[in-house]
Amino acid sequence: MTITFNLFVQKVPLKFESIITKLEINPKAHGLIANMKAVLTSDELRYEFMMRIPHKPSGSNIHALLEEMREEQLTINPITDEAFLDMYMLNPVAALIQYFKHNVVPAHIDRMKQWSININDIVKLKRMENNIHLNDVLERLYFK
Repeated sequence: MTITFNLFVQKVPLKFESIITKLEINPKAHGLIANMKAVLTSDELRYEFMMRIPHKPSGSNIHALLEEMREEQLTINPITDEAFLDMYMLNPVAALIQYFKHNVVPAHIDRMKQWSININDIVKLKRMENNIHLNDVLERLYFK
């Protein structure tokens, strides 16, 4: 006689607030939290992050894993240049967050305007170096 059990396990959505609490991240660490939200965009990614983070992680453990997962997502699941440019026309900040998987604030857009940086130049640099951060792109274009 064979007995079969069908187990259905439903994952409860993992919210950023619970991650912040479990990892004892200071709620005033706005940059880190914004970067986490830019990279950990789905329940699956948040669960994976929590599975990979060591017990009682240091700040450097959190930053290192977040950067590792950012690079993985830029390689495995990048937004196309065309989709980015279309999205940029509607919401520049959201488009840049998705394109770079990193915290972006309206000041970045202001800096791009002040420095006369063309969005197509950003795309060209990103094509050459997929894991580059937006601040590095802006500095390279400004100081070239």
